[in-house]
Amino acid sequence: MPQDDALLSIVYENSGEENQIPLSDLVAALTGFLDHFAEKSLVGETFCALVRTGDGRTKLSRLLDACGYRDNPRGFFSELLELLGKADGTAKISINGIELPHLMLMAILEVILPGNKFISVKTVDHLEKVANIKLPETDRADMQKVIDTYPARLSMHTIRQMRVSGDVAYQYLPFTQELDVAGHTNTWIGQFHQGLLEQMYQNRVIFLLNMSCPVYCRFCFRKHKDSRNETNPTPADVKKAVAHVKNSPAIKEIVITGGDPFMNRANMAAAIDGLMEIDHVQTLRLATRSIAYYPHLFLSDDAERLGYLKRKNLELQERGKRMEVATHFIHPDEISPQSLMIISELVKSGIAVYVQTPFLNNCNDTGPELVRLFSLLRGAGAELHYLYIPCSPIHGNSIYWTPISKGIAVGNYLRAHLSDRVIPRINTATPIGKMDWHTSGWAVEPVAGNDNFMWIRTPYTPDYFKQFAPLSNEMENIRVNEEGTIDIHYMAQIGDESLFLGARPPRPDGGVTTQPEST
Repeated sequence: MPQDDALLSIVYENSGEENQIPLSDLVAALTGFLDHFAEKSLVGETFCALVRTGDGRTKLSRLLDACGYRDNPRGFFSELLELLGKADGTAKISINGIELPHLMLMAILEVILPGNKFISVKTVDHLEKVANIKLPETDRADMQKVIDTYPARLSMHTIRQMRVSGDVAYQYLPFTQELDVAGHTNTWIGQFHQGLLEQMYQNRVIFLLNMSCPVYCRFCFRKHKDSRNETNPTPADVKKAVAHVKNSPAIKEIVITGGDPFMNRANMAAAIDGLMEIDHVQTLRLATRSIAYYPHLFLSDDAERLGYLKRKNLELQERGKRMEVATHFIHPDEISPQSLMIISELVKSGIAVYVQTPFLNNCNDTGPELVRLFSLLRGAGAELHYLYIPCSPIHGNSIYWTPISKGIAVGNYLRAHLSDRVIPRINTATPIGKMDWHTSGWAVEPVAGNDNFMWIRTPYTPDYFKQFAPLSNEMENIRVNEEGTIDIHYMAQIGDESLFLGARPPRPDGGVTTQPEST
């Protein structure tokens, strides 16, 4: 294929910034992608039929031909760079009617927008530059208020993804509707809270090891500046939490989270090394979203963090314990070859990876995108754990909220289109614990006089909490029902009134339902 050493220009439409990109680098990146990743599950059946079989150079030749640039890579990449200079995630990118796959564009963007750093965005001007957007003058003051209230941080990985995916941008870019104060300040906190330790269930606790993340999700229930700017605990604080676990034989699992706990190596080491020596501890669950939005965290320095996890998992296995990694994926456009490789490497090493997915209005709320997302993740070896409905009812999140009925309907869609092993549990995280819809709880009725809240039946009893954090009988948002379990207020719309199931008729034997341990 003819090729020269030309430099091609890309001009970013909104900032006017111009960069020079070697044509040879673009050809090498696209050839490598087509050689290794042009398979049906990643780029779609139509595109696979177009490039067919062969090595990367052969497939690139067919792509150039179909796009009207036979033996003319310079012309093809010149047009592609012009399109990418205008790209802000709001439209698909096509040449000669050929829609170019998202992952293929990501391979090109890694050449155009290289790097792996993460960036704190503190001004509207900076936001416009990194996202290649232009805000209306009337929105600029409000957007600055949003950034000042809810910190914005992006990785180069997400910046590249956002250029070609509105569904990724929707999760990370600040928006003026965040000034809507509807909702709670904080929707979740363990009933027992001591230092970095939180507890909501008898058999496990949470360790909050680090208060910041490489990237900030706009829908996070810890999105407030006060949460982002909390002082990080120290290894000495971790040792105190480990001592509490040692003195609490009922605690079998520890969820190590944050922020992203992998950003604080000293605290992570103190937690893992301390907890593995406690006989009654069975499982350590390490939570991170960096697999999706900052894979460099695991792949840098010769994949040092992956190696660390593999070593620690072997030490845990020698003591009869297990390590699991929890992560979040929302939309298939977040999937990258890097994230799939990280998941596969962990699973091959005996570390279970499970995925939890918040349900976001106008992002992953129709069914087909979740079928594709869950199929790709399952193919890499991940387990699908929870689909959280609705998104956390917190300040600034109202654009993400959906009625309960929409989540239930998508659950039915998944049942019709996926294997049982690929379907997550449909779940709501109430202020006192998780509830799986129509197995461990349901919507009972609206809260009288307040259209924004409903009573949700949970599987928990007052006795359940007495062992570690008794609930106050005077709390207005809870009631003990005739079965002896707790109903609680939850802020959401039902969408379909038939989902209010009322109180279950008393059991013939007069017995009381016992709640399972939610996981």
